[in-house]
Amino acid sequence: MIRESASAFVRILYRERIFALILAIALLILAGAAGFCLAEGLTHAPWWRCLGRGVWWAVVTLTTVGYGDVVPQTFFGRCVGVVLMLGGVLTLSLVTATVASVFIERKFRRERGLEPLKIAQHILILGWHEDGELLLDAIFKRLLVAVPVALVNRATPEQMDALKAKYPKQDIQYLWGDYSREEILHKANVQEALKAIILAERQPEETTAQVDQHTLLTALTLKALHPKIRILAELLRPENRAYLERAGADEVLIRGQYDGSLMAVAAASPGLFRIFTNLLSGDTQSLWAVEVPSRYHGRTLDELTSHLKENHQALVIALYTEGRVLSLEDLLSDQPSALDDFIRRKFAETRMTHLFGRTKVESQINPSGHQLLGPNQFVVVIAPQRPSP
Repeated sequence: MIRESASAFVRILYRERIFALILAIALLILAGAAGFCLAEGLTHAPWWRCLGRGVWWAVVTLTTVGYGDVVPQTFFGRCVGVVLMLGGVLTLSLVTATVASVFIERKFRRERGLEPLKIAQHILILGWHEDGELLLDAIFKRLLVAVPVALVNRATPEQMDALKAKYPKQDIQYLWGDYSREEILHKANVQEALKAIILAERQPEETTAQVDQHTLLTALTLKALHPKIRILAELLRPENRAYLERAGADEVLIRGQYDGSLMAVAAASPGLFRIFTNLLSGDTQSLWAVEVPSRYHGRTLDELTSHLKENHQALVIALYTEGRVLSLEDLLSDQPSALDDFIRRKFAETRMTHLFGRTKVESQINPSGHQLLGPNQFVVVIAPQRPSP
């Protein structure tokens, strides 16, 4: 990344003719040094010593430092000095102004989301809508360590600047553009990203079907560029879930899918509804996933439950296991279709034989306390903060 950044900066300097200006300054120094030697004493000293004094005098004069240790004594030498001063002021001003404009332009482009991001091991949030801030709140609340977040969308820079101001301690970077395009994802350094969250960003002229198609195309592009990336995607229409899962999305959320259930709970039991919303908001108590420590492998769930309750005030409510990696054929339908052929062809073009990172999750709610624990298992607890057993 440093090499690419340096190469890009050199290309900008070349485009702005900085190297031509530097060459002009060097020629001006040599011409001034030669004029000094001719006017001030080539006959009284070896030519190389006189040239060295001339170069020193030319650099001091051209930069307007003026030490005064070497000064021309003849009329012709002073004329050379005047030309050198005027030429130095002009050329150095051009160099300074051009370099400053390059840095200002890069700063402006970075603030507008037009420069490639120089981050790694980050979370990509692709797309944006009115619930984006709630998502960021939840992510920063649940992260154990600070992780950079890259926002890639077509929102206004002012919106993104307001987000950065809201989270001054978080590393939030912004990239403007269509996140389904390869060149934009390359700018977001997708190859070094940990996860990608695709939000159902809807433009004014788009239908719900077009929004979901854009999400599907983004998932396919992500997997083509980074087969191991974990994808969490949001859809507007539930009938598109199967297609998105076949494209490689690890988790799919249908927007508004649980609104009806929550409304029914609120109608039947207001207290239960309040508990649900408190757990989801995480204001006092929240849901946490805790990996089973290796020292509890082969021991019962009751033993771990007691430890979590006594030491962390955590209540175990569920258990899940992450199983084997799923193959591509596990997700494709048995009946041939044009979409299955398209997905299979896209993965074949990238030489992928399976969906790296896709895992089969088996979950149990209110599991038996006599159950033996093992590797790749996680307990789900209700606790004020994430336990670290």
